[in-house]
Amino acid sequence: MEIVLYQPQIGYYSCGKTRTGTKGDFLTPVSTGPLLGRIIALQIAEIHQALNSPPSLHLVEQGADRGHLAHDILSAISLDHPHLLPKLQLHLIEPSPSLAQQQKNHLQSLHPLPPLHWHGDLSCLPPASQPTFFYSCELIDSFPVRLIRFSSGQWLERFVTQTSNQLDWIDQPASPELLNEIRRWSIPPIEGFSTEIRPSVSPWLKLLSEKIRQGAILTLDYGLPAQELYHPSRLGGTLRALRQHSPSAHPLADPGQQDLTAHVNFTELVEEGKKLGFHSHGLLPFMTALPRQATPLLQESPTMPEKLTRNFQHLIHPSFFGQSHLALLQTKNLPDSYRPSMFSC
Repeated sequence: MEIVLYQPQIGYYSCGKTRTGTKGDFLTPVSTGPLLGRIIALQIAEIHQALNSPPSLHLVEQGADRGHLAHDILSAISLDHPHLLPKLQLHLIEPSPSLAQQQKNHLQSLHPLPPLHWHGDLSCLPPASQPTFFYSCELIDSFPVRLIRFSSGQWLERFVTQTSNQLDWIDQPASPELLNEIRRWSIPPIEGFSTEIRPSVSPWLKLLSEKIRQGAILTLDYGLPAQELYHPSRLGGTLRALRQHSPSAHPLADPGQQDLTAHVNFTELVEEGKKLGFHSHGLLPFMTALPRQATPLLQESPTMPEKLTRNFQHLIHPSFFGQSHLALLQTKNLPDSYRPSMFSC
């Protein structure tokens, strides 16, 4: 999964081809319109105010694709919170030179612009002495997973091998390390039960915590709490291959030409974040969280233009992103009195 998604030049995400939107392989909350950026801009302004309006605030995005969300956020800040724009610096974590160039081209259309910085890896991001707001949309679901399967009374790990001219599965007994994770999440030993474990989440969050002295992490993604993710009814797991807006039955076919994704274990984010000093707000589906944060927009313009109304419906309708996608905010060293609007009744 790491190779077919991120291998330089040929990986699904790193080759620079259009992957999202109507001309790509799937839609995201970002590709349906600019409203998500305006909602996140409200969250950023709210945190800035909760911190007593510091002179500088760093924004960090990882998995920015072509930079549409960053563009929408900066546009909204320029329009709705112009006093905040001179205080911002934007950092984009992007290992693909092709995508980084597309992001630069897209953002350069904005005037004025805060200072922009690109980093090939999260480890290259300098630790911020100023407050930091890290945000991502559909990032963690693309982190590589390890596949496990219960068969004939034991847990097996599914590896990839090559037979003739095609890739195929090969099962081996699960390692002690993997068995510990299976016990941690109380994954049911049911014959034929298959699911995923994502080993990179903990070290990724630990590295991110080293970069953020004070601030917040906003995660927008599809996934579930562990109890639901590993429920006995979810017998086949959540690993999916996507191509041309349709699921593929063969995740090993056409390496680099289709997306591979699996649901996020949000309980893991909450538990690992707590160990690192983060306080979690949420977890809530888009259909609940986003209208709460968007209240000022709705009050200012109770009758939004038709295009924005459709955009909002896509974000919160249960048949689109409203129920499948969840929002989680994790804060660090913010005032105890802070109650984010997105998660307040």
